[in-house]
Amino acid sequence: MDASPVDDDASPASAPVTPAQRRSTEMLRGLRFGALAVAVIAGVWAWRQAGRYYHVFWFPEEENALSLTRSMPVVAFLLWGSFVCVARLERPSGFHRGLSLFTTAAVGSLDCAVFACLWWGESQEIQMSYPALAQLAVAALALGAAGVADILIRDRRNHHAKPRSRRIRLLRPTRPAAVATALTLAVGAVTLALPAEHYAAKSVQVPAAPAQPVPESLSDSVTWRRAIQIPNAGDLQPIGGVIAGAAGPIVITDHGAMGLDPSTGETTWSYTRGGKLVTFGDDYCWKEGNAWCYAAISPDRSRLVLGYDAGRVGTPLVVLDTTTGEVVFEYINNYDSIARLGPNIQVTDQVLRAGRNILSLRDGSIQSTLPYSTFYEYENPHYCGDRNIKRCWKYPGPTQGGHSTLVYGTICGNPSHPENIEPKDDRNRWCELITAPDDDPTALTLADAVVPTSRDAPEYVGGWTVRYADPDAAYTELSRHQDPKEVDTLSFPLEAVSLDTLAGVDDAEPVALGSLNRPEYNRSTRTLAVLGAAPTAEEATVQARFDPVTRTVYHVDDADSDPTGPGYLDDLRLTAPQAQEGIDLVRSDGSLALHLDYYSEDPAQEPYYTSNDAPYIVQAPGVITVVDLHSARDSSGDGYRHELVIYGVG
Repeated sequence: MDASPVDDDASPASAPVTPAQRRSTEMLRGLRFGALAVAVIAGVWAWRQAGRYYHVFWFPEEENALSLTRSMPVVAFLLWGSFVCVARLERPSGFHRGLSLFTTAAVGSLDCAVFACLWWGESQEIQMSYPALAQLAVAALALGAAGVADILIRDRRNHHAKPRSRRIRLLRPTRPAAVATALTLAVGAVTLALPAEHYAAKSVQVPAAPAQPVPESLSDSVTWRRAIQIPNAGDLQPIGGVIAGAAGPIVITDHGAMGLDPSTGETTWSYTRGGKLVTFGDDYCWKEGNAWCYAAISPDRSRLVLGYDAGRVGTPLVVLDTTTGEVVFEYINNYDSIARLGPNIQVTDQVLRAGRNILSLRDGSIQSTLPYSTFYEYENPHYCGDRNIKRCWKYPGPTQGGHSTLVYGTICGNPSHPENIEPKDDRNRWCELITAPDDDPTALTLADAVVPTSRDAPEYVGGWTVRYADPDAAYTELSRHQDPKEVDTLSFPLEAVSLDTLAGVDDAEPVALGSLNRPEYNRSTRTLAVLGAAPTAEEATVQARFDPVTRTVYHVDDADSDPTGPGYLDDLRLTAPQAQEGIDLVRSDGSLALHLDYYSEDPAQEPYYTSNDAPYIVQAPGVITVVDLHSARDSSGDGYRHELVIYGVG
């Protein structure tokens, strides 16, 4: 008795079936089933990716190609279906069989080639695996293979089938069919995995270790040096910088980040991928390639957020553990990256805000989604006019919020003149912060009397900012002075205030800073620097610094008596002498604190160095570092290279 399955569409038998023919037919059935399974899996994968990313199938320069790719699967199915219909009516000739096989295989292969070429071109542009297209290429190829197998099976039924049976009989798996299915699924799995692996991120992680305290003073000499080659980004200045993490310094480059051992400067953990980092929001950068432009770190420095330029499909955000380098989670922000300008994001110790979504920093789960009406009152054009604020500007919040507070934005302006005369001062002198607890993101609180920097927006360090201690008196005084030179000579009682306090999260008391003028912008420091009143025809200088960790105020006049602490270290000026001798660390009184010789891993016989900007100090757990991004002549003497040189000096 024949144990092979019989289908209703089989034609009358014309020849006996041999064991070899039976095995090959079963293998074709396995191939057909496996290919269809691969096509379904790849199609579902592509559909899920298309829903996760933004504008996946929007090709403004290739609209014709896109229309073609959409129509090709339909053509393949029509050809396959037409042959099935013909096979049911009559026995096809050899020419018809060959034509059907060739057409089905060619259309499936052409579909695959078009999708694959689009995937390759788009992936090369963003240096990451472009979503959905690779899976659609595999699905098209699998459909072609399934179509060829089906045609061959039907052809064999026409020649080697038993008489038609009216009974419905289920297909039973056989060993040849199972082997062919397994092999097809294995080939499909490998084919689906290869595109993603081609642009896979490279991650090196380390076990968690106790963090060392931040040193309070400089050492007598350099303890270690580290030079990192920085490739030219092409469209921007070379990107390279250092920020302080939870366990030591973190180097930010054009393609990722890496942690350094504070004792030796050697790399501990790293994360890199082919794509280029984007800048976050409209935050000012005091240096075009500075690390603060391309990374966001939580106030407790335990989480680092990087964003990669994926063009029109959005911005992949990667959250890293700054102690181990572990990838905590990835999130695709549906924001169309233009010229490497990324989305406006913000991190607290618990959450990441990306657009309207609030995500947990523990696992990336969405905690809440802000309604569109959340900021309606503050986005109203009449808001500033109703409050009698001249030259009113709205700024996005900083990339780093409070420990438990979100700062959605800042409304800044210049107090109006009593007689409503247009002010001459074109700088912002008064800001209001739109804040909310990160566990209740719609409970908005408006905190006024925040003091902006010379860049027209407030300064934030470690979850603290600067505020007028007597808002009414400060507002009245600012209203009387419209000449910016006059305003710079004024002094106001200022205080450091916690963002958590402004949002009503905690009740930390403000810390009096003294009678000063305004904060200074500098995101690489550990302390809030506050400028004093500028003498006539002179520039204002830093007179006090506030450490958010210890909540201590350091006055510049006391630096000579106690040359230690974060305030003293942040107050050191770093200069690069023109004579190429190296870098000097100079105290506020002009005396030399430490001298560093220029360093390069591949020095020229006649070395020549040009710093891209002034070197700066980073106070990190376990080490104080001096960071210098410079161009150096290579050993051949024919060209220059960009180097990020890091000196361990404490």
